Amino acid sequence: MESRVSRRDRERLEEARREADRRERIRKRTRELERELAYEEELERRVQKKRKGSKGKIVGVIILILVILLVFTGMRVWMEMRPGAAEPVVIAGSGEFYKGRVNILFLGTNQGLTDTIIVFSLDYQKNQLDVISIPRDTYYSRPHFGGAAFQKVNSVYSTEGYKVMSQAASDILAGMPIHYYAEVDIYGAARIIDAMGGVTMYVPVDMQYIDENQDLNIDLKAGMQHLNGTQAIHFARYRSGYADADLGRIRAQQELLKAIAAQAGGFDFARIAVVARAETRTNMSIVSQMAFMGRLTGLTSGTYNMYTVPGGSGMMDGLSYYFHDADATRNLVRQIYGL
Repeated sequence: MESRVSRRDRERLEEARREADRRERIRKRTRELERELAYEEELERRVQKKRKGSKGKIVGVIILILVILLVFTGMRVWMEMRPGAAEPVVIAGSGEFYKGRVNILFLGTNQGLTDTIIVFSLDYQKNQLDVISIPRDTYYSRPHFGGAAFQKVNSVYSTEGYKVMSQAASDILAGMPIHYYAEVDIYGAARIIDAMGGVTMYVPVDMQYIDENQDLNIDLKAGMQHLNGTQAIHFARYRSGYADADLGRIRAQQELLKAIAAQAGGFDFARIAVVARAETRTNMSIVSQMAFMGRLTGLTSGTYNMYTVPGGSGMMDGLSYYFHDADATRNLVRQIYGL
């Protein structure tokens, strides 16, 4: 136990140092942008003061400055988000996966467990998004951890951190590389959805569920309605009324993602990015986050696909697991990559 605790402490310290480094780079880049802006403002003042020619020349200088800024910003987004720009958290064992895709592991946590595990695989050239949900009870063998509950994939993040969790997701998904990860707890997710202005969607059934241990009180009526952040998270967490329990909840989570994508065109992405940056633990820069969210505005029902890792439920050691079908999963991943 002491070795595991010390290892976790070291990982947390290392992650804290990396986060401090990222924040310092952001502060440094902010200062650089402020200096660039001050220079541009001074340049414009000098042009205005020395203006003797036609206004057309001044307008031309201003337009040139704006064009340079736009090109600079576009280049930064492209440099940060192009496939291969960032060293993947998990590198695939085969080069066949490096074909124009960026894969982001999203973790929705509750009381330390990752109740939502989704990989967003974005093809930037085709503007194609593939969303793969991994059931939280998926069996993932960790013999160095005693106890049946530690063999479920949703326990990996809290005990071994995001790198091992990224490796677990890659292992389940036939070796798919994981370039970025992002983790947010249920309260942070609710605040991000509030920053979006909430979400309008169809609730298929009345949803009532109370769990005092989790301070959870779900009470949603069936029908089309506008959900605030807390209500949307309640919709995504509800599972007791589904015959297939967690798989039903995964379908609900995917329906929530579809509704968000459908309404993304009206979002204030700058505001969302600020809230998301505060609520999310990630190795993505704020520019990368905004670029990814901006891609959502171009998505239609024909440019994204939703999947769940193939498999089925079963019992082992007195506990219920979801056992993924390795062959079917490999075929799914190869289909997504067009292999």
